[in-house]
Amino acid sequence: MRSIGLGRARMVSVALAAMTVSGAPASGALAAVPTAAPGTRSSVRFRSCDANVQCATVRVPLDPSRPGGEKISLFVSRRPATDPTQRIGVLFVNPGGPGGPAFDLVRSADSIVTREVLGRFDIIGVDPRGTERSAPLRCSFAAVDEGTLVAPADRSAVERNRAAAANLGKACAASDGRKLRFMDTTTAARDLEAVRVALGEPRISFLGMSYGTYLGAVYESLFPQRTRSVVLDSAIDPTRFGVNQILDPIAQSETSLSAFLAACTNGSLSPCSFNDGTDLSAKYVRVRQAYLSSVRNPDRAETEFDGTIDSLVGYPRNGWPILGRALEELSRGEDANFEATAADNLSSVGAGSERSVPLDTFSSTTNAAILCRDAILPRAAGAAQSILEQVPVVAPRFSGLRSQAASAVTCSQWPVAAAALTPLRRGAAITLVLGNNYDPTTPIVWSQSLAAQLGAALLVRNGGGHVAVDKSECVRQAVARFLIDGAIPATGTVCSPDLANPT
Repeated sequence: MRSIGLGRARMVSVALAAMTVSGAPASGALAAVPTAAPGTRSSVRFRSCDANVQCATVRVPLDPSRPGGEKISLFVSRRPATDPTQRIGVLFVNPGGPGGPAFDLVRSADSIVTREVLGRFDIIGVDPRGTERSAPLRCSFAAVDEGTLVAPADRSAVERNRAAAANLGKACAASDGRKLRFMDTTTAARDLEAVRVALGEPRISFLGMSYGTYLGAVYESLFPQRTRSVVLDSAIDPTRFGVNQILDPIAQSETSLSAFLAACTNGSLSPCSFNDGTDLSAKYVRVRQAYLSSVRNPDRAETEFDGTIDSLVGYPRNGWPILGRALEELSRGEDANFEATAADNLSSVGAGSERSVPLDTFSSTTNAAILCRDAILPRAAGAAQSILEQVPVVAPRFSGLRSQAASAVTCSQWPVAAAALTPLRRGAAITLVLGNNYDPTTPIVWSQSLAAQLGAALLVRNGGGHVAVDKSECVRQAVARFLIDGAIPATGTVCSPDLANPT
């Protein structure tokens, strides 16, 4: 029997060779923001906690509507500007999740911004409430069996997942019921404002990735006068919260598969072993069906096969060459090893150096609490069934990803009602949105949509993987010019790698 190596399952959360920009930044659209006056008064007492990072705690209200009430402590990290005489101000960074603490991102800030940005800004990270160092939630995600959450997509599996999610909700309600009411993005944005005030800074710049794009969009909408400039990398789109949060990335996989097959056909991906001069779209369907027909459990095999393709198809740089070779092996009736891949999130910059964004202790419970409170994941009881039915429609070559319906029941019995979302304000702040064309986690259409909602500029990287700023010197330089000089990339600007050697 032919076999394949199992690929990664899609996760709800969230993560450099030189490229050229097709179109120079247009500096006339935004005047450079003046340098902040030095010596602003801060009430925060930092201490050294790493080679180049200082740490502190800031007390904020548990309930922002009651500033004199119960307080919690937020962990704040700072990497001071390396050229204080040219300091512009502070750049808040958020790695996404939700539930990702910011300390490690501050410590490794040279992986996402240029040396010039490090010279001109203090890099500030605020570990979100509910994470390990900022008033952590006491309930454990161990209440949910992770193995159950990736079970085959049948009705009984969905019900098992629903029961497991209910157990998590009950555990959190018992240990953290009061905190759960304030685990939402609007409250997190108010926490950032409280830290800004404590730092004594008149305004902040912000760089958020993945879920952090939504946090940044909410902050600038609530506090436009306190926002200098905002970079939102690989956006999530609040108009697509609910079932589309699950369906849209699956639909993106269908689009990316078409792009892979086109690149294989036209020679822009070379070599591509799968290209035999025939119609590759039809060949792919035949190979997939032949594999599913050759195994004892086609339903489980469909989930495995489509999940493996899904784990590679969004990564032109590393995934596509592997995909072309392995599919050709299957087409010849051979065993195929779809090798595990680092995807596009490790890329070289300059002389062989490697850049990546490390992850600090991620809080799965905080992740679930915010996804449910904001209704980012669906809360309707029928959401899972809707996804089971719609996946074969939006992605007919990925019908095995119906198993993603498992995550649709996470919030169906959450013990706290959904929060009222903050309306996003168009033109609230000068904003640059980034996105990768083949991002498997936050589809490019979300970045396009969020840019339109905010009236923001959009810079696209013609590559794969999740998050753009750590994968492209082209993107990093555009971000630097935007943050320092206020230079906005020209409309239609694309950071374009050569797909024969995609980066």
